[in-house]
Formats: sequence, structure tokens, C-alpha cells
Amino acid sequence: MATATQGVRTTHPDYDRLFPKWKRCSDVVDGQDAMRGAGEAYLPKLRDEEPNDYSARLKRSDFFNATWRTIAGLSGMAFRKPPVFDLPAGIEPFLPDINLAGRSLDDMAKGMVEDALEYGVFGLLVDHPAAPENVSGITVAAKEALGLRPSIQYYPIRSVINWRYTRVGSKTVLAMVVLKESAQVREDEFSHKSEDRYRVLDLDGAGYYRQRLFRIDDKGKDEQVGGDIYPLMNGKPMAAIPFRIVGEIDEPPLIDLVDANVAHYQINSDYRHGLHFTALPTLFVAGVQLENNQSFHIGSTAAVVAPDPQAKAQFIEFTGQGMGAIEKALLGLEQRMAILGARMVADETRQAETLGATQIKRSGENSVLADIVIGVSDAIEWALGIFAEWAGQKGKVSYQINREFAPAMMDAQTLTALVGAVQAGKISDREFFDLMQRGDVIDAAKDFKEHQAEVDLQGPTKPVVPANDGQQAA
Repeated sequence: MATATQGVRTTHPDYDRLFPKWKRCSDVVDGQDAMRGAGEAYLPKLRDEEPNDYSARLKRSDFFNATWRTIAGLSGMAFRKPPVFDLPAGIEPFLPDINLAGRSLDDMAKGMVEDALEYGVFGLLVDHPAAPENVSGITVAAKEALGLRPSIQYYPIRSVINWRYTRVGSKTVLAMVVLKESAQVREDEFSHKSEDRYRVLDLDGAGYYRQRLFRIDDKGKDEQVGGDIYPLMNGKPMAAIPFRIVGEIDEPPLIDLVDANVAHYQINSDYRHGLHFTALPTLFVAGVQLENNQSFHIGSTAAVVAPDPQAKAQFIEFTGQGMGAIEKALLGLEQRMAILGARMVADETRQAETLGATQIKRSGENSVLADIVIGVSDAIEWALGIFAEWAGQKGKVSYQINREFAPAMMDAQTLTALVGAVQAGKISDREFFDLMQRGDVIDAAKDFKEHQAEVDLQGPTKPVVPANDGQQAA
């Protein structure tokens, strides 16, 4: 894919190696329209098949998107409880619009988990727009009005086309990354066109973080848009690029499921194609002489009269076993896809299905999904740490996505023991509340104060008074 003459468009060898698989994952996840639009890439033509016949077969070939259903289900398990965070109060108002384009941090985190499931890797940038030229001493309110605050920008891995690391002292650090973006260029009062842009983040010769933006001119040459930008942190240039490649640049975690999904699409196309020619009974007529453009009418509203007593008419139907074999293959692939999806939350460290092993599987601590959730949580914490420093806010920075992927199903014995511990003063009301939330007895979206307010409003439960049986004490 890459050549020596592509300049800023040059792609990393690992990008070239993995791009076909990323493209396959993307097409499958995008669903039926993308699969049909790819045509012969996923549904080859039959031998001697005419274009019109292929087009008709393509339209009959529906796509069962097991891959996206799996990703949506796994993401739903991770976000069935809202993420838990502890941040400086000064940056919490920015969370609903973390990227300066109206996207909330929690929504972005969900997209990161979904992309990590789809591709296994993505990019994360902490950015801060430069102040207007010749402007100094700007107030906080004016900065807000101009959008002069940090933001977190998320890049799918297919937009991260090149990168390079280097050694600085005892550490390996990111020295360069190229991000492919799309810009809307106005053509006239009413129309615009999309144009590829390439954002280069690197360390210059002095070791300072620099941003440059390029476009490709009419002659196919690199052309820089604007000048070099040196983002400042606390008034000083930065010695590190605030960009992180999150995950492993390796095989997508669901590639086996994706390939099984493609195979299911192809076999299902064969099945639909076979049904088109064999499912409807066909009338077979022998020994009938048609005269004067005579025609037969099929159905109860017309009678068929044949003058030849030897004439025969009967319906013929397909009775072979080929369609049954295709149907069996489809069911086998569907079972395989279900198993491949389930493995994402399976505990790979244990074999025996004991109660303890089941609980570990339920919490997901050793699953592929858990690894992804931990990686995304750590990346967001890293980004929020830079965000807070850039915003001049100090304090603890923590952001954790839920890793209890299925309801804990607290049993009556455990609940009774916890109530007894509260009554005995061995655990606090807050600790009891936290345990009840983890056990899915109390809504995860409710905080402790809301819960206490509801309890206080309800008041103590009245004791049950036994019914009077009509007897009086002597």
C-alpha cells in the first residue's frame, strides 16, 4: 500500500499488514448494505453468471449480522452500570462535551470499547486549541466562549496511518504519528466537498511537541496548511506528544467471528438462490396440443380442458437433499458464531465449572472483554490526567468502566448476613449501600444521598400485627 514517494500519506508496515482485516471487520459490522455494496469481494460470481443474474442474486442474499450483535451485546454488558469516576470538580462540567463537538465522555468511552472489540486498537489525543494571535491575559469566561479549553479526541485505528517510537533516556516514547482526517472545503455558497487532511504530531529537533497539517495539492504533492503549532502547557512547550495508541496492533479480537460471518453470508446466499429455483412447485403438462394461441390458467378461477384423453398435468417439486445440507451448514455456522462471541467473556484460566469459577466468569476479571475494558479505562484516566493539568486543575483522577458484566444475583443468605452486619455495627450504611449496588439490589445509577433520601421519605416499615383470634387473656 505504501510507497517511497507518498510523503505524508506513507503508511506504517503494520497498518498495511492489518488494513485488509480491519476493512473486513468494518464491512461486516456495517451490515447488509456494506456487504452487498462490496459485491464480489464477499460474494463471488458463479461460473458463467451474467451480470443481471448476479445482481438479482446479490439482492436476494440477506446478511445476518452476528458480529455487530455480539459487539453491541458485549458493550451493553460493560455499560450496564455507569462508569465510576473521581475527578477534580473543575473539569466535571466539561464531561458532557469532552471533544468540543457535543460528545460526552461516557458515550466516547462506549465507542472506544466497541472499536476495541472490532479492531483491537484505537488512538486517543488530548488537544488544546491555540489562543488567537496577539491575545494575552484572556479571562476564563472568554476562553470558554472561544472554546479555548482542553479536549479529548478519539481516532479509529484506520485513521492512524503512521507512527514511530524512539528512545529518550531510559524510556521508549512516541516520536511521530500521522492522523488522516477529513475537512469540508466550501466550493460556493451552497455546496462543499470533502478533502483529505493529514495531521502530523511529532517531536522536533529540539525534542518539543509540534503539530502540522497537510493537504495534497493538485499535482499530488504535500502542501502544509498554516504554520507549525507548538501547544503550550502552563506557558511552556511540551516534551511529549499527548497521543496514545490504545490496545495491541495485532489480529482483531473478533476476526474469527467476522470470517465465520462472511462464510455464513455466502452459504446463506446459496440457500436463498436454491430456494428461488426450487421452492415453488412448477406445473408440468404432457400430451396437450395448444391451438389458436390457447393458454392455461393456473388457479381455481379457471378450468383446463384437454381434448386428448392421454394428456397429463401435474405439479413437480424439488425433493433432493442438497438444500437440507446447506441448511445444516448454516445452523452449524450460527452455533460456531455464538461460541466465538461467548468466548469474549469466558474465563480462560479455569476449566472446572464450579460455583467459584462461575462467579469469576460472571465478574469477567479474566476475560478478553475485561482486558479491553481495563485498557480503555486506563487510557481515559491517562487522557483525563493531561486534560486536568491543561485545565489547571489538581486532584485525584480516576475513571473505571464496569467489569461486573452480569448481575451478581445476591442470594437471601448473603443479604441476611449483610443486614446482620449493619445491625451489629460491623459495617457502615455506606458500605452496605455499596455492597447492595454491586449485588444489583440497588440501582447502579442511584447515589448514596438519593437512596438515603428515599429511605427517609418512606419511613420505617410498620410491623405486621397478628390477626385477633377472638380469645382474651384470662
